[in-house]
Amino acid sequence: MRAAHHALGDGAPVLETERLVLRRWRSDDLEPFAAMNADPEVMRYFTSGPLDRERSDALAHRLDAEFDVDGFGRAALQGPDGRFCGFVGLGRHARRPDDVEVGWRLARWAWGRGYATEAARAWVAAAPAHGLSRLVSYVDPRNAASVAVAQRLGMSEDHREVWDGQDVAIYVLDRLGGQVTRPRRGPGTRGAR
Repeated sequence: MRAAHHALGDGAPVLETERLVLRRWRSDDLEPFAAMNADPEVMRYFTSGPLDRERSDALAHRLDAEFDVDGFGRAALQGPDGRFCGFVGLGRHARRPDDVEVGWRLARWAWGRGYATEAARAWVAAAPAHGLSRLVSYVDPRNAASVAVAQRLGMSEDHREVWDGQDVAIYVLDRLGGQVTRPRRGPGTRGAR
């Protein structure tokens, strides 16, 4: 299924935590998602920089379509008040399609509330049910908040790569479901654990 033609649904819940709902995407997520993706501070550590509305909408459709392909995806995150906060979930990155990333991006107003850690922990706990024994996170090492989330998940920095001239730390959690796997190194890697 091509993401460009993927229709968003009714936002069916995928996972829930004590405070948060992780759900499929809805059309009413597009406006707050676009505002978040246009915020230079939110997008500061992403190689893409801020996104215009067209690119933001295409991304939301692609993220939701991941569920139809893999059975997991980067879910819309709904806060305790029902407000759209951003996304947290599992997905594959085009640069490293053999790995599954636990990733997050939250609106600035949602920072510092523990939402990213709480939601990502739910995905880490759910990963073995999807046949996953290893997760990665791609983090700009200057992004102290995301480094802290990865570390709170039990991840450790495995190595660094350079993507579009920007350092990216590859964090790994490789003991999910009691299994241990060996780290996979991608092209252009440097350094070691």
